[in-house]
Amino acid sequence: MRIALIEPDLRHAELVGRLLFAGGHACRHFVASTPFITVTSNESFDLLITAAWAGDLPAEDVIAHTRSILPGLPVIVLLAMPRESEIVSLLHAGADDCLAKPVRGPEMLARVDALLRRAGVCRPPNRSHDSFGDYVFDTAHGEVRFQGHNAMLTPKEFHLGLLLFVNLSRPVSRAHILETVWARRRDVRSRTIDTHASRLRTKLQLRPENGYSLIPLYGYGYQLNEVFPADADGSSISEPDERIAETL
Repeated sequence: MRIALIEPDLRHAELVGRLLFAGGHACRHFVASTPFITVTSNESFDLLITAAWAGDLPAEDVIAHTRSILPGLPVIVLLAMPRESEIVSLLHAGADDCLAKPVRGPEMLARVDALLRRAGVCRPPNRSHDSFGDYVFDTAHGEVRFQGHNAMLTPKEFHLGLLLFVNLSRPVSRAHILETVWARRRDVRSRTIDTHASRLRTKLQLRPENGYSLIPLYGYGYQLNEVFPADADGSSISEPDERIAETL
């Protein structure tokens, strides 16, 4: 998973980064909240881990700013000397969990995995099938079954589709897509992502009448939304926050 870490303490940030990497996660470190907030205009993350003092703002303010841009992003707060009153205050402010510093590796990774599972963005390892409503992703055969159809996808299309369904109703940045689907290759053009998204929309029939809408976010990435029968005419489909991007 893609995790953002806000930690002014560089030594502790290095420790957390190494542990997350060992747990199979990608970690991007920020020494303060301002550069993180700036980056969220172009990138998406699966989880935010922030120190109680994020270098320029308290964690409560960081959570508020983050949720205004990336609603639903899970947040873990790191506390140097946890007190019950401080933990209660942070949980009321929107934190999903709190951890004592310095972190203990196994506990931190277990809490991260548990939180990502609850948020619906953590896929169990070696699972051959993933179901999302009528859509069933078959990893063994690289195909998707839905409504009596079998859609054969290229490996890149399959992984892009799975990434979008796992992040249903969440904006997914181009950086996130490149990191997950193309393994950070720098020679991949932006148009390549658009082409794959267009093919995926056609092959999986991601249209409101089929219950889903794949929306391009200008200068940001893509968002897959579930469309309910009452919204099939598009009149009630909620659009992504315009502070993130404008819909093409």
